[in-house]
Amino acid sequence: MIGNNKILAQHIWSCLEELNDHNNVVELRQTGMITAFELAQDKITKQLFPWQERRGLTVYNYALKHNLLIRPLGNTIYFMPPYVITQEEIDLMTNVVKEAINLAVQ
Repeated sequence: MIGNNKILAQHIWSCLEELNDHNNVVELRQTGMITAFELAQDKITKQLFPWQERRGLTVYNYALKHNLLIRPLGNTIYFMPPYVITQEEIDLMTNVVKEAINLAVQ
């Protein structure tokens, strides 16, 4: 199981790594299969969006409409997938969240 989880974690990272180049994503990080990042107004200064704008909630709601449950905490988006997730489900999960990010930062 541990070996498979390492493969899945690597797949999650490879799907999300491009977010390092997104203008509104900072501090992409991963521990095991848990992956997180912040939504920011400015990538250089790492200034986050005001919490009152609830950008993370926008990402959450978009994901939920696409049958994906994620965990937003303010401007921080967390992925905590179950160990039984497949690579195809990871692809779906990461694609939906990328779409949601673009919607949330408009």
